[in-house]
Amino acid sequence: MKTRTAKKKTEPVAPVRDDRASQEDVLAVLVDIDNGHEYYMSLIDTFQMKNREYTVMYNYEPDDGRHTDPEIIILRTERHASGEQYFLSVKNRQELDAAFDCFFKRFEEAGGL
Repeated sequence: MKTRTAKKKTEPVAPVRDDRASQEDVLAVLVDIDNGHEYYMSLIDTFQMKNREYTVMYNYEPDDGRHTDPEIIILRTERHASGEQYFLSVKNRQELDAAFDCFFKRFEEAGGL
């Protein structure tokens, strides 16, 4: 997926966010390169593990009181030679589990639980 990113603020994103829809959210519009469908996502965290970069996001929807808790997704991040950022599904279960464990440890260390 390609992405267009729009920041609500110009300040850098703090790692591991645990508040939904704050003033510092980084919103991204992910575009599926296969079908052109757009997904509005809010960035939670980015981190590196074993020389790969991962991004943790959730589906962004304005809070109107009707939405259930968001589900997170973990995507591998890569840069194309043109400079565009791509987010790839992690299909290997062991890699995904390791990425989740890394994220969850970071979340706990940041006071998330």
